[in-house]
Amino acid sequence: MNFNKKLAVAVSGAVLLVAGQFALADSATDIVDALVSKGVLTEEEGKLITKGHTSKTSVTPVVKEKDGAFTLESANARNSISLTGRMHLDYRDSDIDGSLGAAASTDRDTASMTDQFELRRARIGVKGKLAKDFKYEIVTNIPGTATVDIAYLDFARYDQVQIRAGKFKQPFGLEQLISSNNITMMERSYNDQTVPGKKLGLQVMGSPFTGTTYAGSIFQNNDTELGIAADGKSSFAGRGTINFAEIMGNKEMIMHVGLSGLDNSYAINTSTSSQTTSGADDTTLRGTISSFRSAGRGMNNIFRGQVASSNFCVSGGYNCQSETPVTVSQTAIGLEGIFATGPFKLMGEYSSGRYKGFGDTEVKYDTKTYFVEAGWFITGEKFASSYKNGVFSSFKPNNEFDLDKGHFGAVELAFRAEAFEVDDISFTGGTLNAARVQGGLSSYSSANNTSNTGVGVSSGAKTYTTGLRWILNSNIVLKANYAYSKFDHAFAPIDVVGAGLIKDEKLLMFRTQYMF
Repeated sequence: MNFNKKLAVAVSGAVLLVAGQFALADSATDIVDALVSKGVLTEEEGKLITKGHTSKTSVTPVVKEKDGAFTLESANARNSISLTGRMHLDYRDSDIDGSLGAAASTDRDTASMTDQFELRRARIGVKGKLAKDFKYEIVTNIPGTATVDIAYLDFARYDQVQIRAGKFKQPFGLEQLISSNNITMMERSYNDQTVPGKKLGLQVMGSPFTGTTYAGSIFQNNDTELGIAADGKSSFAGRGTINFAEIMGNKEMIMHVGLSGLDNSYAINTSTSSQTTSGADDTTLRGTISSFRSAGRGMNNIFRGQVASSNFCVSGGYNCQSETPVTVSQTAIGLEGIFATGPFKLMGEYSSGRYKGFGDTEVKYDTKTYFVEAGWFITGEKFASSYKNGVFSSFKPNNEFDLDKGHFGAVELAFRAEAFEVDDISFTGGTLNAARVQGGLSSYSSANNTSNTGVGVSSGAKTYTTGLRWILNSNIVLKANYAYSKFDHAFAPIDVVGAGLIKDEKLLMFRTQYMF
C-alpha cells in the first residue's frame, strides 16, 4: 500500500471513529465513497473501513439511471420500480390505394389499403422487484380506451425454476417473444398471425443449464369468457431452446434452435358482413376462425375462414342466435433457429397448424407459415451482445448518435422472405353457404370470392421485405421498409362492391420509435 493510500485509510478511519459519536456519520460515509469512486481506495477497502458503521440515511431510496430509464430502488436493494414506455408512429403508402373506385370507400375493410399515418403503439408502464425474490410488470395501451397490455408477477428467486402469473406473452413463436421495440422489421411475419400472443394464465419457466431455456403455460384465450363449452377448457403452450454457442462459451456467435407447441380452445363471437360484392347485405351471423393480413399491415382478409352460429332457440321463441358464440380449436407446432456471428444474422421460423371451427357447420383447414430473415450491422455491432434467454433484447450502438463527436449510432440492413399456405379445407354438416372460406382462393363455389365446399381449395401468399433499421441510441430508432406481396391467386377484396382483381401489393413504410 503506497503512502497516499495509507494516509487515506488512516484519515477515513479516524473520521468514522469520531463521526460515530456525532451527526457527521453520513458525511464520513460519503468521504469513503468518494475515495472509492476516485480509485484511491478499492471497494473492499471501503467496505472494511465502514464496516459496522450505520448511516442515518440507510432507508433513503436510491435513484439509478441506465440507458435513459430511471429506477427508484430501496436502500436495501430489495424493492424497486421503473417507469417504462414506448411510442411507434408509422406511415404507410400502398400502391392499391384509390384503385378500387369510389364505391369501395364506403366499406370498412378498405381502410387497410389506405395511405395513412398510424400511431401503431403508445404504451406506459412500470416494472420492478418486490422483496428481492419477486418481479413485476404492468403496461397499459394509451390510444383510445386504456387497456391492459401485460400485467404479471414472477417468483424469480431461482434461474432454474420461475413462476409467472397474470397476462403475458405465451411461449409460442420466436418473433412474438421478441419485443416490438427490438424486432428488425417494422412488423412481424405471417407466423405471428397464428400465435396466441398475450393471454391470462400461469407459466413455469427457467434456464436449467447454461444456454438452455424452457417455458410451459396454461392459459385462456379470451380475457372474458364467451362460452362455457369452449372457454371452459384450458389451453396450453410450451417452448424450449438451446444455444450451442453459449454452451461452448463462444460469446461472438449465436447457434440457437427451438421447438414449441400449442393446443388452444376458445369461443368467438359472431356478426354479419358489411355487404357483399353485389351490394346486398349479408345477414348470416358468422365468426372468424382465423385470417391473414398481408405483411406490413397491408390488406385485410387476404384469407379468412368463418363458421356460422348454431340457433338452439325453440321455435317461436326469442332469436338468440346473436348470443351464441361458436367455438374454435387450434393445434400447432413451431421450429425456430438463429445463426449469428459478429454483425451478421440469419434467423427463421416454421409453424404448422390445424384449425377447427364448430357451429352450424364444422370447418377444418391446415395452415403453414414460415420466414427467413438476414441482417447485417454495417456499423459492426454484434448480435450476440443482445441475445438473452432465447430471444433478442435491446440493441446498444457501439457509438451512440452524437453530431459533436461525429457518431451516428448503429445501422442494420435486412431482408426477409415469408409465406403462408392454407389447404386441406373441409366442411361437414350444417346449412349450405353458412360456413365459408374467402380471399385469394384457388377456386370458388359462389360469389364474393367464397368457397362453401373446400374441396381442392387452397390459399396463400409470399412476401419479400427489405429494411433499414437505424438505432440512434438505446431510446430512439428509425425504420424504413419496402414490402412486395404476391398472392398465390388473384382475387377481389372481400366485401367491396365492384372491386377488380388484385394479384399483388406493394407497401412503403416508415417508423419513428422511442422507448425507455
